[in-house]
Amino acid sequence: MADPQEHASVENGSGADTTSDQIARSLGSVWQRFSGQRPKSTSVEIEKNVVRCTIEEGTAESATDEDAEVTAEPGLSTDSPSFNYNATAAITRATGRRVVAFIPKRDKKTQISTQTFILDQPRQRF
Repeated sequence: MADPQEHASVENGSGADTTSDQIARSLGSVWQRFSGQRPKSTSVEIEKNVVRCTIEEGTAESATDEDAEVTAEPGLSTDSPSFNYNATAAITRATGRRVVAFIPKRDKKTQISTQTFILDQPRQRF
């Protein structure tokens, strides 16, 4: 038999908050690995079949350009297909649903990056 507290947490919406927090942490780690610096902030919106993540990019104020190159893994960038794969995998793990589309957008002026993930329809049991 299921634990009654599990049902209560899902009904009051804290289950979605847990998923949002997990997605924010996972994408923050992926971002750090590919850009070489931790994002300033990460916010996640989860709708029915869409996950939208907004990342305010961190700036390397205290590090010089040489230090920034050393911290990032060579050959990795947030514009690479490898970043897309890792970000999509993080969303799939957190939601338990397949990602069918990934739409990245980046505003270089404000240094805000928005990734939109379109999820597959959940399976229905009959």
